[in-house]
Amino acid sequence: MMQLRPLTLADRPQWADLLALSFDRSPDKMACLLDWLHGGHEVMAYGVWDGERLAAQYACLLVSLHLSESPVPIRAGMSLNMSVHPDYRGRGLVKQVSKPVYEVVIAAGGSVGMGFSNADGVKVDRKSKGYGYRVVGRMQPTVAWFPPIIRRTNELTLTDICPAPFPCVSDSPHIRFTATHETVIHRYMQHPFRRYRYAVWREGSEICGVVIYRPARFGAVQGVTLLAAYGYDLPQLLRRFAGTMRGVNVHFAHILTTPHSPLCAALMQAAVCVPQPISRSPYYLTVKPLCDDTPAALFDFAAWDCMGGDIL
Repeated sequence: MMQLRPLTLADRPQWADLLALSFDRSPDKMACLLDWLHGGHEVMAYGVWDGERLAAQYACLLVSLHLSESPVPIRAGMSLNMSVHPDYRGRGLVKQVSKPVYEVVIAAGGSVGMGFSNADGVKVDRKSKGYGYRVVGRMQPTVAWFPPIIRRTNELTLTDICPAPFPCVSDSPHIRFTATHETVIHRYMQHPFRRYRYAVWREGSEICGVVIYRPARFGAVQGVTLLAAYGYDLPQLLRRFAGTMRGVNVHFAHILTTPHSPLCAALMQAAVCVPQPISRSPYYLTVKPLCDDTPAALFDFAAWDCMGGDIL
């Protein structure tokens, strides 16, 4: 008889093995990922066990979302890395293992579940009876070309070290993750196996903005994947970023955003942006109501401001 119970880091070996099998990663990397997640978040997780084997697991991070209509952020359970061992698929374990997780999220003050699903995850969202997630929209990939005529004045400093402190300010009316310097440092600088770079806008001793990216290639052309940007003046920050990238022979940036992302709008002032109609690995924003008065705006894709860096 299978057993349903909470997962903790005491279950790390079996938990990491299941994640490695499900996402084609090494168990060592997945063990480090679990340590990293627990080191920076409230992790709420349950597993279904068949003897000593972990057959399925479901986990949420308790996160804060800023809504313009709310004076304080709301709490949400962000689902991630849902996984079922191949030998146990098709038995309805997702619904079974997720139910107690969301009970814990609600008890901790969460009013909504949310996440970013790939194509396989969306199939589960749509087919699993009683799971309760709704597909809000597909994240939009865009390629931005940095024109060669762009001026290379006021260039940014490129570094492997995220500076401190920097402004995590935003006047965006959109729904977004509440970011602090500490959460940004944990997300990027402390990730156990991914490495990111930072373009820093300094004025004297003050840091006015930071762009977070990683190198990428588009065929034979060198580019970057743009993951996040923080600053007092996003259009100016992105113009400086474009000029700096041209100066190091980088011609393109790839971004993944919700349709009305202020960062995407700012990038359009600094580069030629072309939305990509097809993605080989699409991601979808999904939302699950956890109470009767879940804000309606959460189900409006146009109301969200998310980027690829928000997809863990």
